[in-house]
Amino acid sequence: MSKIIQKIDLAEYDVIFCDSLEALDWAYDNGLKKSTIVKSSAPALLWSKEKKIHNIEHRWSIEETEEFQSTVQKLIENVFDMVMSITNERELALVISSATFDFQKVLYKAACLEEADFIEPRVCVYTDGTCGPAGNVMNSPWAKLLSINPLFSLVRYKLKNDNWKPSTLQEVPYWKRFKIAGYETIIYRLAVKLMKYTPEYMFNKRVLMPNENELNIETAAFLTLNGVKVSKVQPETLLRVDDIMLDSKTTEIIEKILPIIRKRVEQWVIPRAVEVTMSLFIDNIEKKIKQFQSLIIGWEKIIVKKDKIKQSVLMNSPGNVNGYSLSYVCRKEGIPLISSQHGITIEINKVINMLQVKFDNSVADVMLSYNSEIVDIEKKSYFDNSKHYIVGMPLRMIRMKSKQKINKSILPIVYISTNLYYMGFSLSQKTDYKNALDEQRLVVDVLSKLPHKVRYKTYPEDNRWYADVDPVLSDVNSADNIELFSDKVDMRYLLNESRIIVTACATSTLGWPIMSGHPVVFINQKYKSPLTNGAHASLSRGIFVFDDDEYDFHEKLRDFLSKTLDEIEDLWHKKKSARKEMIKQYFCSYSSGAGARASKVIVQEYL
Repeated sequence: MSKIIQKIDLAEYDVIFCDSLEALDWAYDNGLKKSTIVKSSAPALLWSKEKKIHNIEHRWSIEETEEFQSTVQKLIENVFDMVMSITNERELALVISSATFDFQKVLYKAACLEEADFIEPRVCVYTDGTCGPAGNVMNSPWAKLLSINPLFSLVRYKLKNDNWKPSTLQEVPYWKRFKIAGYETIIYRLAVKLMKYTPEYMFNKRVLMPNENELNIETAAFLTLNGVKVSKVQPETLLRVDDIMLDSKTTEIIEKILPIIRKRVEQWVIPRAVEVTMSLFIDNIEKKIKQFQSLIIGWEKIIVKKDKIKQSVLMNSPGNVNGYSLSYVCRKEGIPLISSQHGITIEINKVINMLQVKFDNSVADVMLSYNSEIVDIEKKSYFDNSKHYIVGMPLRMIRMKSKQKINKSILPIVYISTNLYYMGFSLSQKTDYKNALDEQRLVVDVLSKLPHKVRYKTYPEDNRWYADVDPVLSDVNSADNIELFSDKVDMRYLLNESRIIVTACATSTLGWPIMSGHPVVFINQKYKSPLTNGAHASLSRGIFVFDDDEYDFHEKLRDFLSKTLDEIEDLWHKKKSARKEMIKQYFCSYSSGAGARASKVIVQEYL
């Protein structure tokens, strides 16, 4: 087994695993030889292009990653079908299938290891620090994967540069929050507080809300106006995961799916890594099942069927172990689980289909959606379990559109960066380092050469994936015409501070700029969350789309953004008719009234 120690002679090692510049400097100060090979996936370390710093993900070419991604969906389907052939508990099948998907991140990392890593001396610096709600995600699973190497050691390093905080609304003025949140949010907040102390016998209809999103809040506000009691709920904590014992049936299920997993593991890792990778899979699956069973016990204390009151659950993002456990209890009690869409992504993203098992409609009985496009896609998904209703976008998004005349003194251009790092397997076919290089080139060859002032808005990440500051920001700070905005403030509160909005990647971020009414320039990245063919055609007619795989992409984008702002706005107005059709199909089927429409569905059909 690997040694987990603090005092270690680093001079003994010719190879070190490290993903932090600060930690590497500490290692050098504590005896690590300057000639030692550093294996890393961190953009900040690879940025120097020093020969001794090796990209541990070098094997992952675009073609390799594409094959890895394209075979995930069938794998998940096979696991789901195998579990369902043994048990009729759909939620358990979803837990195991979803955990199998999550395990692809570990498999991706295991595939980076070489024969020598398992038999020669190796040391890894485990970085400790503040990371956000997901816990410490700054470290790859090298310690677990290389535990079979008796010459492997792990040393922990506590970051000194530990300034990290999740996104917050504290820096957003109350008036700006209210302008977007609207009166529905106030009604919802007040009603929930008052109803908490109102006797239950005064109501014959009740909606339970474990969490929130924009549409859920608006829907709940209208439910309260229709005499429905809305209650916020959380599962009780009754049993620790470690105290849960798996029964024989669950053990049988795990044994049945192992051949499916082994076949995939053997395809991607070297022979010496197969058994330890399989062992990690079993550990992860068992932990997730125990978490599921623990949450079921917690939810059973909260979700109880009552004869004199009709109940439904309204949840955001149920496609996770918490949602699966709640769904299990709701199904047993005959209580509908309703979910509402929480952003534009599935409609427009070409590669997100491999995430089908985590789609809301895989678990919810009812889906409340923004538009017809997402309904068509979700109905075709392998795990669809919902009845679908199109209700439109919440007013929070529709309010993005400013009714004031254009203020020509505001910032000319804002670039909303979606350059997020995930330390491995994600929806991108490029590694974090390659994505960082792409972002750098966009800054250097396009944004920094514009005749306009540009705001570079970083994404307000909650979780810290790498310990060091994104190296791309050094080029941002070096540009005379670019203003770095790195405060953890959601872009929705800043949209009306710029005349032209530029962004990339087919993610939920795009929905907010589109609804603002400001000219939107979208960079379609072929290997990182690209648009579907249909969305590409529609968005190309309604907004300005530039494809990054065109040989003169940077020149075309730079030339376009170098036009006068009045010229760009004039070209934007000419797309008005096409944009209206685009919004109706891919963004919002109705101009308003989503909360009232959703409330009506819930009251009439499920209460």
